[in-house]
Amino acid sequence: MLRGLRSKAASGVASLRDLYVLPPTLWIAFAIYFPLGFINVSSIKLYLPLLRSLVACDVPVSDGEYSGSLHCGDRNLVISVALQQEAWLVALKLLCRMLSGPLLGALCDTHGRKPVLMLSIGGITAASWLMMLACMQATIPPVMILTGALALQGCTTAFSLCFKAIIADQLPPNQRAKGFVVLNHVDVLSRGLTLCFVIWIQKIQFMHFEILCLLAGLLGLVILLVCYVQLEETLPSQGRLLDTSVSGLLRSSFKELTSPFALLRNSKFLQIRLAQMLLLQLGNGWESVLDSFMISNLGWGPGDWDLINVPISSFREFWGMATSGLMVHWAKDPANSFWFVQASLSFGSAMLLIQTFAPFGAAFLLVPRCLLAFFPGDGGADAAFFSSQFPAQAQASANGLLTAVDNIVSGIARWLFARFLFDPSAKGWAATLPLFVRTACTLLSNALSFYAWWSYGRPEPRKQE
Repeated sequence: MLRGLRSKAASGVASLRDLYVLPPTLWIAFAIYFPLGFINVSSIKLYLPLLRSLVACDVPVSDGEYSGSLHCGDRNLVISVALQQEAWLVALKLLCRMLSGPLLGALCDTHGRKPVLMLSIGGITAASWLMMLACMQATIPPVMILTGALALQGCTTAFSLCFKAIIADQLPPNQRAKGFVVLNHVDVLSRGLTLCFVIWIQKIQFMHFEILCLLAGLLGLVILLVCYVQLEETLPSQGRLLDTSVSGLLRSSFKELTSPFALLRNSKFLQIRLAQMLLLQLGNGWESVLDSFMISNLGWGPGDWDLINVPISSFREFWGMATSGLMVHWAKDPANSFWFVQASLSFGSAMLLIQTFAPFGAAFLLVPRCLLAFFPGDGGADAAFFSSQFPAQAQASANGLLTAVDNIVSGIARWLFARFLFDPSAKGWAATLPLFVRTACTLLSNALSFYAWWSYGRPEPRKQE
């Protein structure tokens, strides 16, 4: 028995070592991904603080009270205006990403991974320079320049697509999984460093974001140079389109994009799932104003919410991964999956109702989040359930529609919560309005999920012998 345990342990160590045995080109790609992810995620996380710093009004800035702006001392006005601007900018970026994704994918498969990756790096670099310009002048309204910056970034972003394609080019099918796992490790490390940096920036109440934009632009140029000099093209054979003009590329992309809509017309399950996703993302719009809610309603300082929430979220992510791995075998039984998902939906709904009373104390928000963090992962049950409803040739189309709905509704939800639902000056029951809307949308989403599982995932009753 002891020898068996030693053998299994040695096998596990060997597998872990083999995980990082990758072609040099992949390590160069991952070395590019790490700082690129840092720039991308930090820019997303710092949109709102940057916008706050640019809000101007007639109320002078006071040294005794932090408003978040260099030009306005009215904290509630700063928060409200910045949230509305952020909602617009994020919605625009998501819309651009949704529309440009298929075209960038076609270009990546036709002209190679490296040119499209360099286009993406150039896009985020140019966007950083434009953001710096918005912070340094007032002749042109900053929000107009930022609109151009985020539109440019949204139209050129294809990082994930390019890096996943590079992995597929470099590794045979039976080894690609380890490439994606290592990419995930790099992504987690990059995001972890980014979150620490973002929290630090907010805690020191740093507001001269033109410096950060300048540094991001310079780092982007370095990454672009490294990509050009060090990264090799990995696409083995570049196919040729019959029509390589812009109109030809657009027609080709449009033809490929029509098949998902035919699938949507013919699949009631997919219609239910899209409606569920729509309601879920509408409810998740609350997360975009949560930091501002903690500041204006509960009196927390800038960055305090991230300081508390990041450990909870990180633990939930780690715990979910660990428990999902343990539950994979158990969740293979349809009866187990069906029971677990129903229990998960019920528990999540109960925690959601408790969080509605957050304006009356942070405990109403934090305790349910902590309890949800301890809830085990589903062992891939929900993903397997969704995948089982479609043939192999429709998997990507179905997931593509979900992604499209996710992108566009996320932006709309941010705008709705910032523009109509969240009031920084509201207290008590008046401050529960966005929470009630979030609860209603999420409960309806859970109800649709329950219906989908009941209609399509309920296991057949076992025959008694």
